[in-house]
Amino acid sequence: MEIDLDPASCTSKSITNKIKDMYADKDAESECKCKGGSKREIRALTGNDDYDAALQTIRDMCADALTKAANEADSGSSWGLDFDLNDYFRGKGFLNSETGNFQQTADKFKGGHDSYITISDDPRNNDHYKTTEQSYAAGEAVNEFYTNMTKVYLDVPTTDLGSCESTTVMCCWGRDRQYFDGNGGCKAKDCANENPGDNTDLCWTEDGGELYPYPGDGVEKDLHCHGISWGSDDDINTKGKWNSLFYVSLYDHMYERGYVEAITNDAKIAGAHPMCGCIEDMAPVARADCQEAVGKSEYKITAVDNLLHVDHVSETFYLEFESCQGYEYQANVGPDDYETELNLGELKATSNDLAGFVYKQYLEGKITDYEVGFVNATLIGYSRSDLDLQNNDKQREEACEDAFRAKYSGDYVVRELPEFDTDAINV
Repeated sequence: MEIDLDPASCTSKSITNKIKDMYADKDAESECKCKGGSKREIRALTGNDDYDAALQTIRDMCADALTKAANEADSGSSWGLDFDLNDYFRGKGFLNSETGNFQQTADKFKGGHDSYITISDDPRNNDHYKTTEQSYAAGEAVNEFYTNMTKVYLDVPTTDLGSCESTTVMCCWGRDRQYFDGNGGCKAKDCANENPGDNTDLCWTEDGGELYPYPGDGVEKDLHCHGISWGSDDDINTKGKWNSLFYVSLYDHMYERGYVEAITNDAKIAGAHPMCGCIEDMAPVARADCQEAVGKSEYKITAVDNLLHVDHVSETFYLEFESCQGYEYQANVGPDDYETELNLGELKATSNDLAGFVYKQYLEGKITDYEVGFVNATLIGYSRSDLDLQNNDKQREEACEDAFRAKYSGDYVVRELPEFDTDAINV
């Protein structure tokens, strides 16, 4: 028996279905009918007396094969980009300061030549907000690198990011520089100081010992935060964490959506936080989206001495980047409950939520209270399962106000930026 499987098909359901089909074909060809049917054959092939145990054995074999494939991938690869990554992650440099598309297609020019002089796939030729040669070249390099970096593990891009005690990195953007991509506020003839898609709220900033609490939508407009997190286990998500950061920061949000600049680049918002940094170095926000790295490989199924074997196909491993799957925080469920499978029925699944993914890693024992403390201090919605922070802007504002009042309940002075009314509260 020999079965080739694509990356999506190493599952107990897929494999047993293929074995059942092969069994049915052999059974139809034979004059003798085997007793016990295909399930008996599957139990025998996996060395189990119980069918459910056989299914679990197949799942374990697929997981082991993927781990072996992941361990073969090269590590320590350079990002290989010809611009200053330190500047970029701090929200500085030409990629953050310029306006214009990294990529586009001619069919996006609605209205044709009645509305535009130049219609082109090349953003350097646009009537409005022409892309500079420098930005265009950088965008092309990012796109090309994305196609090559999924089969190797990237090294840490800057020394700043290599020292994250939280094992969590977050990017927060305050501006959209690219139109035609269906994301953010930029339009072909109106892309000056436009905002990214809104998914969070800024809670407060500190600058020179002064506090600037939740500025509100009138000041911050729309903001967007997205992060990655990893644990102590040497799993695929941990191995591929810097690949995930490349995907989140440079490919998916900059190249694809045009999101750039740190929140505090805005003159109306105090402080000096990076655009992408260790979460302990970022300003407190209500929440953030999340990406995790998952591994894919092709497989070959064989039977040797009447026992099933699942092997990965050499040099077919690659990474994909998916929305994080986590759990909604529950104060009464911790790692001990998770290990003993107690109270897990109380856990509600989350998707694309950084706090929920960090909580899941905590339950799985991949991170400790120490790392969670940094995340909880910055993602102030970490423990607010009573609020819909993912979809409700007003509840994000409420969470920020509650967190600010809880943290600064003593005497303090609220400052407003000169010549600008932040609508800050005074307590």
